[in-house]
Amino acid sequence: MKRSRKHNSHWFLIFMATIIILIGGTSIIYHEVRKPVDSAKSQSLKIAKKYAHLKTETDFSWANTEQTFYTVTGVTKQNIPVYVIISNNGKKVRIYKQAAGIDRNTVLKKIWNTYNPKKVTTISMGIYKQKPVWEVAYMNGSGQLCLKTLNFKNGAVVRSVNNI
Repeated sequence: MKRSRKHNSHWFLIFMATIIILIGGTSIIYHEVRKPVDSAKSQSLKIAKKYAHLKTETDFSWANTEQTFYTVTGVTKQNIPVYVIISNNGKKVRIYKQAAGIDRNTVLKKIWNTYNPKKVTTISMGIYKQKPVWEVAYMNGSGQLCLKTLNFKNGAVVRSVNNI
């Protein structure tokens, strides 16, 4: 017996409809998951522009040290590269010149050279014990998550959590 073309096209239409529904559903879920991050980024950028007079933004990140902090990296209207660290509620804004401490690449080199991680998962700035810090999460050689918090001014490790 031969299958009719009508029968084959029916299954093709069902297959295509399923693919379209899966792609659409995945897209909706992705955008819903991103909403809080996009909202925090948008609010943080407005605050950074207002208080630090940012001309351009080059990066956005968040850190969870003692509380959540959002950091906008950018350049002021006076062409000074800065980090603008904003508390979760937006009420505390701290502005640090990038030249006043160690930069992201220096932190990464120190982590790679000292701890030889499999992978660095995140790096961001925040506040720990009222001081600016870099927070770095990485997977160690055993595949376990580790967290190092480094002082922004001198790169000293101020907190270390291993094998989470």
